[in-house]
Amino acid sequence: MAGMSRCLAVLLLLSLSDAQLMRRDSSRAASRRSRLQGALREALAKVSAEQVLFVEESLRDSYEAFPKDAKGNLPPHSALPALARAYFAKEHGWLIRGLESPGAPIIAPGESYREATQGHGAGDLYEVHALQDKAPELAAALKEAALSPVASSRGMSLADISQTVAALEQILLEESVGLLRAAYVLNELESDMDRVPAPITVEDAHEVLLSYLLLFRHGLPHDLEDAKKHLQMKLRARKTSEWKGMQSFEAQALNSSGKLAWTDLKERVMLLAKLYGRWQNRECEDMKSTLVKMGDSGRVKLNDFHGSPKYPQYQFTEKEEYLQQAGILEEENGEKYVLIANYLLGASNCIASSEYFAVCCLNECETLLNHFEASFQMPGAALEQVQHLASELNASAVSELSSAADASGVVVWHSPAFRRWLHRAFPLQCPRPTALEDEAVEAELTEAKEWMEIDEAARQKLHPLVLHPSECTRLPEWHETPEESAALEV
Repeated sequence: MAGMSRCLAVLLLLSLSDAQLMRRDSSRAASRRSRLQGALREALAKVSAEQVLFVEESLRDSYEAFPKDAKGNLPPHSALPALARAYFAKEHGWLIRGLESPGAPIIAPGESYREATQGHGAGDLYEVHALQDKAPELAAALKEAALSPVASSRGMSLADISQTVAALEQILLEESVGLLRAAYVLNELESDMDRVPAPITVEDAHEVLLSYLLLFRHGLPHDLEDAKKHLQMKLRARKTSEWKGMQSFEAQALNSSGKLAWTDLKERVMLLAKLYGRWQNRECEDMKSTLVKMGDSGRVKLNDFHGSPKYPQYQFTEKEEYLQQAGILEEENGEKYVLIANYLLGASNCIASSEYFAVCCLNECETLLNHFEASFQMPGAALEQVQHLASELNASAVSELSSAADASGVVVWHSPAFRRWLHRAFPLQCPRPTALEDEAVEAELTEAKEWMEIDEAARQKLHPLVLHPSECTRLPEWHETPEESAALEV
């Protein structure tokens, strides 16, 4: 009897001890969860509910295409940066410092491609420079969510991801306010960069916003003090073919009468910053049209590329070394070709570089990928189903889709094989993945699968530990036998 009491006592102590551990782990997870939610609330203070919903809808198809746990959550370390990167590339053409893809850095003024890529890999969201500088608490909470075993085992929901992306978007848009202040000074409407400017007329407001666009387009380094030099730049811009387009774009944000306060101009300039990526993409489309006429099958001979005339808004002068290093060149039968999609999305075509991001050509391939994701709302689909959808999208190389299927005959969207097929099927929209990008995508898939397994294991660890009755040395007659217990478990 004493032995039985001791055994029951051990069972009780173990259950209580592990229950306490479970509560403590749950408490830690809840604490980390509340930290992220608190940081998001603060970062989202100036973001409208409509914008958060817009981000959520834009992300939804890609979210559905990632492996999720039973609660519909994604691994924060691999999925979050991939989804954020895709959103900004598709919606704004933004390349964000700290969130670049492998081999696709922002090239600083005077920096070579080789220098920009040294030690450069796929960035995580908590490494984004803007978050670290402007929202350090959110960056710390995201780092904890990604790297802490307890917090990361919970994963992130679509709402978590959408709010995080919307918060980062707002921080990047607010960077334009500094250039707006400078535009006031350069137009001699204010002399103190730290003082809130007085209301200005509509005519002056147009000049301020046009100055902002010139500063934004110019990118780093900015001269924010020399009004005479800025006026000369504006006079030169007025003589170019793109000036009317810039005026028309600026006028969309300013359809007011009477005097405009500083807060009014802040709203207008953030709207321009938000729309700028799609507006400037017209230049990318012009480049694409020019390159298509020069070549075929989504590529241009290198000699033809370098031998083309200079155009008013762009010129094809990138050195062969850069094109080779960036994965833009392809060689076949001794002839070198420039891959059009890779070139358009290359770092040399990013403009308006700032401290935190640059504006590049919109990634059309992400939109195409969304068609596949939205049609199935799963991480992949059977080969026959994918072939049918590819035919509807008028894709070439439909017969080659089998090379993108895994051993079970399933095509996984976020896999190197499918990305390579997208390039063959849509050579003008989808770039050929580089080896570094293939490695990064493969790592994301592997990490997501491992997270699913680790997540389940972590949940099991939280269950109270109870000794099996057969492990007690003395049992009452009314206890079931080990065989009966096993049968009941089955």
